[in-house]
Amino acid sequence: MNMQQSLNSNNNQESFLDHIAAKLGRGRIHHVERPKLFLPGRKDAPATEELVGILKEQCFFIHTQVIESSPVILQQTLDDLLAANGGGAVLVSADPRFAQYGLKFADPLLWEAAAGRDENIRRAAAAGTAVVFADYALAESGTIVVESRPDQGRAFHFLAEHYIAVIERSRIVPRSTQAAADLNRRVMTGEPIGSCINLISGPSNSADIEMQLVVGVHGPLRATYVLI
Repeated sequence: MNMQQSLNSNNNQESFLDHIAAKLGRGRIHHVERPKLFLPGRKDAPATEELVGILKEQCFFIHTQVIESSPVILQQTLDDLLAANGGGAVLVSADPRFAQYGLKFADPLLWEAAAGRDENIRRAAAAGTAVVFADYALAESGTIVVESRPDQGRAFHFLAEHYIAVIERSRIVPRSTQAAADLNRRVMTGEPIGSCINLISGPSNSADIEMQLVVGVHGPLRATYVLI
């Protein structure tokens, strides 16, 4: 590329960026503040409460409701959320934490390996709400990480209109780096890992067409995180 071509390329880039900024109704942004990174082991790594605060802040931007509860009142919290959603069938898995916290629902639909793929997908589609336990929660993006297993297939997370993720505080980490490191540790020690690792950030959102936000295109219309 000669000097003239380089100047033309820069001019075209500036013109393009000016046009985008004008369409967004604002001036050009020439400086972006570098985000502060929190890494385990550093003196500025946030305590659990700080991580919870970061998670809550990010959930506001991804249109996700956050409710703080406790193991003692978790059942009541979930019952209240289900009632507010109009009741109906609830999709659950064989995750042992359902039994650990003594959770029971009036109209449960169980995703189970013995039922087969087609039947499990039918159950997921028939449920108004899906309840899942997060394997990790990434504070900086409001993302939960959930593994797919024979008792909790991929479609479990995408067919119900309302998606409730129960997050144990011990599962909250700053970002994907820590979740990936723990998954790698499990692989190296021979622990079983799900066939698919899903990273879910709130309800389904798309702004592909004319930058207009549409919720629920590829998955749940509403998402709620319950912290315990």
